[in-house]
Amino acid sequence: MIIFVRNKLQKAGLEFIRNKIGQQHKEFNIIQNFNFNIFYATQKQKIRAKFKSIEGRRKYCISEQIIQQSNNILYESSLQTNYKNDNIELEENPIYYNNRSQAYFQTEELELALFDCNKALQLNPGFVKAMTNKAQVLYEMGYVQEAIECLQSINNHTPESEILLNQYQQQSLKTLLDQEELERQMRLLEWLKQGKAIFPKIKIECYSENYRGVNAKQTISAKEMILFIPKSHMITLEMAKETSVAKKMIQFRLDLLSPKHSFLSTFLLQEKLKPNSFWKPYIDILPQSYPSFPIFFNNSDLEWLKGSPFQKQIKDKLSDLKKDYTDICSIAPEFSQYLFNEFCWARMTASSRIFGINIKSVKTDAFVPLADMLNHKRPKLTSWCYSDEKQGFIIETDEKIEKGQMIFDSYGRKCNSRFLLNYGFVVEDNDANEVNVTVESDQHHPLFKLKEQTIQDSLQWPKTFRLVMDTEENTVIEFMSYIRFLVINDENQLQLLLNQKGFLNFKPTKTQPIGIYNELDMWKMIGRICKKALKQYPTTFEQDQEILKICELTTNQRNCLILRMGEKEILKFYQQFSDKMKQLLSNFNQLEINIFFSKEDNCKYLNYINKVVMFQNQNDQ
Repeated sequence: MIIFVRNKLQKAGLEFIRNKIGQQHKEFNIIQNFNFNIFYATQKQKIRAKFKSIEGRRKYCISEQIIQQSNNILYESSLQTNYKNDNIELEENPIYYNNRSQAYFQTEELELALFDCNKALQLNPGFVKAMTNKAQVLYEMGYVQEAIECLQSINNHTPESEILLNQYQQQSLKTLLDQEELERQMRLLEWLKQGKAIFPKIKIECYSENYRGVNAKQTISAKEMILFIPKSHMITLEMAKETSVAKKMIQFRLDLLSPKHSFLSTFLLQEKLKPNSFWKPYIDILPQSYPSFPIFFNNSDLEWLKGSPFQKQIKDKLSDLKKDYTDICSIAPEFSQYLFNEFCWARMTASSRIFGINIKSVKTDAFVPLADMLNHKRPKLTSWCYSDEKQGFIIETDEKIEKGQMIFDSYGRKCNSRFLLNYGFVVEDNDANEVNVTVESDQHHPLFKLKEQTIQDSLQWPKTFRLVMDTEENTVIEFMSYIRFLVINDENQLQLLLNQKGFLNFKPTKTQPIGIYNELDMWKMIGRICKKALKQYPTTFEQDQEILKICELTTNQRNCLILRMGEKEILKFYQQFSDKMKQLLSNFNQLEINIFFSKEDNCKYLNYINKVVMFQNQNDQ
């Protein structure tokens, strides 16, 4: 049996046919002499006629009877041709059919690709590669559920089939979207097109009920503009300041904790109430709620943050929002028609979606429809800006993006506490993580009163610092400096420090290393601070790792777990740092330093030790 093979077929399929033809047909071009193009076109039309003869192509895909009929059309007809008379026969090998199905798939001949997948599976029902290929074909044809069922029938999954199954199950959630949601998407895109927006190669994708993004409809080249939104379809800060409520906010000079977010939020709520608002297509597509944002967590979710200093950040955020809301209502009573919860929704919309841009060299902020649907990833795949020349917002690709690939923006290098608080997600293995630690001074220390007089400030109140896993960061330098000041035990040393820095200009957070014993006491205090902070959590870092690995968690539970693991990792880092330094500084000399750094694991402390040695030499002089 001879099967026509076009030039675009995959290399594997071509090689298989070459081998079968044998020595008498070494030149593969003989196939072209069979004038098989006519046969191929005729049989292809017959197959497609069978597709059209039933109610919809979906029934074709799920009906083995129709599939068998299609098989018979091509294969029985091929046996009736004179090609068999040329003594060129191919055995019915499932590998060949599977290879050719992949070739058809690549050239988007999906019906023929499905046909060969079924033939391969007819010959070998347990052929995992053919089953995987069939699922891909079904999915590309739009039959997501059938593709999932195809993959679910595999007994021994390959990594590829597992990835595809997971991907298709996520994509199938799109079918759960109600018709209203789909219509909202269509209205948004039509509204943007009417405004002369440009986005020919991208589309909105729904990955779950509360998770949307933007995908490439086709392959996109590097440095290609993928989105243009005209200024007429952007909500700018200047526009938000023109409402009656905003004008009162400006007139009474409200001391708002976040002015730009408040202006944009009040604009959003006022436009949302207007049934015929110009911005309705955009406002309708915005998330109706933010269950993954901590200010909306229930008590069960908050339990997963027990012991974390992030709990205070949530309370502070709610307190700030309440203050701004109350202040706005006090000068614009008409704004009280919006509930506090609605104001929180609008503020979270603003904090998670606006872009900081420059329009004619003036800094401003704006909601940019569709652009705000790109999800976060580092390193970024795109770059964006406002173009004065084009009079609109543009996004360009930084590198090539394949068809079907999700298109990402970067929200910047932020810690998980900021991501979770303002965006409702966290990033695993986040190198920008930080944790807030509280430093309390010993009010019974002999030099406590003198230190307060020296800095002309109270030491009675705890002071908070943000720790990151880098001792060169300013926040960490200030943390260590402040503790150096607190643990000074010698009045003469304190006076000497003040004389060097100047009494009026001295700041505790600028205290440089002043001696080995002071540095040793500093690390002892840091160790106690970290140990106390770690004890606040009900679980250890190692236990959290096991929970993440074996437990089925909700999105909020998982986010909280990853966030607190990031905090604990930093605390453990400085606790270990403290232990190492206490060991080294207790017997500090060049020999001990050499022995200490002979161990490879200790090289990460080198910069700090060099700094201590440098200041020690200066002080000795």
